[in-house]
Amino acid sequence: MTTTAKTTGTIYLVGGGPGDPELITVKAQRLLQTADLVVSDRLIPQQVLDLVNSELRIARKTAGKSDSAQDELLEWCLEGLKKGQQVVRLKIGDPLLFGRGGEEVLWFRDHGFEPVLVPGISSAFSAPMVANIPVTHRGTADQVIITTGRGTKGSMPDLPEYHPMRTLVVLMAVGRATDLQQILLSNKGYPANTPISWIENANCPEERTIFSTVEQMANVVDEQNIVAPAVLVVGHSITVLNTL
Repeated sequence: MTTTAKTTGTIYLVGGGPGDPELITVKAQRLLQTADLVVSDRLIPQQVLDLVNSELRIARKTAGKSDSAQDELLEWCLEGLKKGQQVVRLKIGDPLLFGRGGEEVLWFRDHGFEPVLVPGISSAFSAPMVANIPVTHRGTADQVIITTGRGTKGSMPDLPEYHPMRTLVVLMAVGRATDLQQILLSNKGYPANTPISWIENANCPEERTIFSTVEQMANVVDEQNIVAPAVLVVGHSITVLNTL
C-alpha cells in the first residue's frame, strides 16, 4: 500500500554512463557534487566516484547475493530520504536499460517518493561506437536489438532470429558465450561467418576490442581471456568501418 512522504527528501536515479567521467551528463555531475548522500552500484568506476562531494555508500554485492544487496541499497536511500536529504542513487549506464531502474521507481513510490530520472549513456551504444561500429547504417543495418546474456534468475534470453539487416547488441554476455553461440547457430539461423565483436571495458583505460565470427565467438573469449564487463555485437554493421 502506498504511503505519503512526510519529509522534503528527494531521490534521483542517475545514470553514471559507461565508465568515462567525461561521458556523464552535466546534470548528473551537478547532482553528484551537490547531493547529501550518494548510493552507488559496485560497478561504478573510481574516476566517476571521485566526483562525489558528500557521503558515499557503495553496494556490497557479492555472487549469489544480489537481491539482498539491492535491498540494502534501497534501505540506505530511504534512510537518507527520511532525514530530508537529497539522495542520488547512482547506477551504471542508463537506469532504465537493464539496470533494474523501473523496479526501483516502483519501490520508492510504494514508500511515498517519486524518483527524478536522469538518463545516462549505456554501453549498449557507447561500446559499439568505441569499436567504430555504426549499429545502424543505410544499406547494411536498419534495425538494432539490445538484449542481455543473463535474464531473470540466470535464465537465457530469447534471442532474435537472424536477419542480414539487423545488429544485435548483447550485454552481460561473456559468461554465456558458449550458450549464446550455440543458440545463434543452431536455433536462430545465424551464418557461421557472421561478424562479431567483443568490446571489453569500453570507455575505460583498460578498453579492448576483439573481432571474430559467430563460429568462433566462445573460442575467442577463452583464447583472448576476455572478461566482464564486455559488450558483444553481432552483425554486418561491424564491417562498415572496420576491415576484418
